[in-house]
Amino acid sequence: MTNKYDAAIIGGGIAGLTSAILFAKRGKRTAVFEQSTQIAPLLSGFDRKGVHFETGFHYSGSLGAGEAGGFLFRELGVDVPLEQYNDQFYDEMTLLGSNRTFKIPTGKDLKKAYIDFFPHQKEGINKYFDLVSQAIEQTPFLNIHKDRFLLDDIFRFNASSKTLKEVLDELFSDDEIKSMLSFSSILYGTPPSLASFFMHAYSAGAMNESIWKIKGGARVLVEAFKKAMESSGVEVFCKKKAVKIEIEGDEKIIHFSDGSTVKSDICASSIHPKEFIKIAPQGVYRAKNIERIMNIPETPGFFTVYAKSRSGKVYNYTNKAFLRDGSYKNDNKDFMYINFSNLKPQGLSLILSVDSNKAVWDIPKEDYARKKEVLLQRIKEESLQYMGFDMDDIEVLDISTPVTLNRYVGYYGCYGPMHLNAGAGILPITKIAGLFVIGQGVISPGIIGAMISAFLLDKIIYARK
Repeated sequence: MTNKYDAAIIGGGIAGLTSAILFAKRGKRTAVFEQSTQIAPLLSGFDRKGVHFETGFHYSGSLGAGEAGGFLFRELGVDVPLEQYNDQFYDEMTLLGSNRTFKIPTGKDLKKAYIDFFPHQKEGINKYFDLVSQAIEQTPFLNIHKDRFLLDDIFRFNASSKTLKEVLDELFSDDEIKSMLSFSSILYGTPPSLASFFMHAYSAGAMNESIWKIKGGARVLVEAFKKAMESSGVEVFCKKKAVKIEIEGDEKIIHFSDGSTVKSDICASSIHPKEFIKIAPQGVYRAKNIERIMNIPETPGFFTVYAKSRSGKVYNYTNKAFLRDGSYKNDNKDFMYINFSNLKPQGLSLILSVDSNKAVWDIPKEDYARKKEVLLQRIKEESLQYMGFDMDDIEVLDISTPVTLNRYVGYYGCYGPMHLNAGAGILPITKIAGLFVIGQGVISPGIIGAMISAFLLDKIIYARK
């Protein structure tokens, strides 16, 4: 590590890696600093007893060659082996109240499947899909691959005074279809009563046309980013936790927990916006803006049990969500979700939604252990009840809580801060020249949201020159 870089990136998630490649492509000497032992720790997954578990990615929409994600990969020079997730359906949702299961197809069959399942809600279903399509078509950053917009248009975002809940309540009388359509809020971590309908369309609607998986899992995506960074000359340093940023003239001085420092002309932070404020120099935002960001609620957390079959039984499912009776009225705050890996040997990820409030989890070790045991017992009982699992055949290999997530990425919620309908977004620019923020807390969550935040920053700097 040298003492000076043209561009320094704090945080080695997908947003940070994307931004690093873009800076390097512009001839900047660029370095990435990641606090964990490896880059993209949330996406890389982990292995237990020969079983690989995905932790931050299972599938995504809009990754095809003619779609936004595919375009971004090509621009970065990231070669990702993709394949359609499933030619029939990619998820199942079971309504526990009526004991009905809906298999979610992709593309042109999706709307018809909803109409067949809820024929009495046909008019609302047609209007819903029309509204989602309109929102996507009108959003410049989701059409970044089409050359339909001028440079200045890229910074235009649709705003809506209506929440997802308000739109669904206007369109439908049946709470079950509202519960199913709003369950996709799990993809962006903001409940229906707080989420903008447009944010819902950005995240969930992007999967209405196609669903993609990565051959070999998300670790293959991480390796593809590594290769692209190596070929671009990006330097990467792990176990480097930034604790303070100072300004000296036009330079940014980044202090790390090990006592080392580096200087840079440009500094882009992809860590949680609240954590960025803690290490940023004075004057990074107006006081009112700092207060607003610090008060943004966190997205929900996950309690996840990673397991496998002792006998080697293979479950021929994709993913299954279990929606409780009254789930919609409760803002989808309590659900169980099971991911059945398509890798071999097969792993099972049993997930409960839980509170991500730091105070709930920052407790004495004995209380934390008891909380884990209670949740583990609950997830075992519900897996037996809903799936008929032979629990003697299910071997628990590891458990993850919001505490685990915080240890690796620095926040307790599954996606960091919520994207609220009523609140202004967090934009890449700060009040300090050359100091920026990127990441899924900036534009929208997920891999595409993280990459787009970095592309927008690149366009902001480019437009100013």
